[in-house]
Amino acid sequence: MSIFRQLGQAPTKVTTKRFNLSGYERMPSFIQRFLNHLAAKHYSEQTAQRYLYDFLDFFRWVEAASASEVDPSSVEIDSFVEFDHAGAEAYATYLALELDNAPSVINRKLSSMQSLFNHLIETGVTAYNPFQAVERPKRAKRNPIYLTEQEWLDFSTLVRSNVGMSDREASWYERNRDRDFLMIQLLGLTGMRVSELVGLDWNDIDRESGTIRVIGKGNKERVIPIASPLEPLLDAYRRDGSGPLFQSERGKRISVRTVQHTLKGHIDRLKPYLPFLTHKQVTPHKLRHTFASRLAMSGIDVLTIQQLLGHESVATTQVYAHIGDEKKKQAMIGLR
Repeated sequence: MSIFRQLGQAPTKVTTKRFNLSGYERMPSFIQRFLNHLAAKHYSEQTAQRYLYDFLDFFRWVEAASASEVDPSSVEIDSFVEFDHAGAEAYATYLALELDNAPSVINRKLSSMQSLFNHLIETGVTAYNPFQAVERPKRAKRNPIYLTEQEWLDFSTLVRSNVGMSDREASWYERNRDRDFLMIQLLGLTGMRVSELVGLDWNDIDRESGTIRVIGKGNKERVIPIASPLEPLLDAYRRDGSGPLFQSERGKRISVRTVQHTLKGHIDRLKPYLPFLTHKQVTPHKLRHTFASRLAMSGIDVLTIQQLLGHESVATTQVYAHIGDEKKKQAMIGLR
């Protein structure tokens, strides 16, 4: 065999870990290679971690269905590719009937397995994907949950205050007030994903052109205009003007988890004062919905919203068109 042919052969043991994933070492080598492939394709670490958790769920089912102990790390590829369509259908049934997973969860777990087998096909390991023709449950179409204009304004007003805080909590908040408020306002006034937010550096903020450069999914870059309410917040928050935009107390780039935890803390303290926070369960992603929904209700076209959100397909953005249509209907009903 020539050296060039050898270069194309998959190694028998993975020695490089691209992501710091929980449970990575428990995976068989061919799945570790798939996860490393995701890193090379610029998938986010969060996405790779979700894949890994889905694979762990699959192996738990294999263990239960076979009534034998299964160590995922010891699974051989030759044995794994013997899995057939009947097995894939049985797994889908298990997810639906035994675990009572929601359609969206079932579809995600089946897609994870299908993606793995597609990778094995692409790398010449197998020619068959048992998950290719598995029937997927239909997802109920739901309008996105978002804050109305007034709800957003009320929330923005109170989140910066000390309402619902003890003196000690207020003292602690004072240290991070500008940072926390800017994070929340950026989520609600740019529609960026929380992963994009934590990835921002100071040099991504171009005050001269009034834009923010965002690196989105697939390492794709887009530019978002700076809404006027953000300008004084950026001025008040500005530190040395270099490195990560948002840093922890230790000077490290903050994590997605930190943003989620911070927002949840503010939501919890304000629920007694803003009842809508209880049933709307506001998260960073719902602030993204809020941004897009406000644009739609203002008459902004779907293609523009798609570009601002960084959606790959306009079909994903189309859900916001419905919100704009409802606004138009209400306007027509009000005509005399």
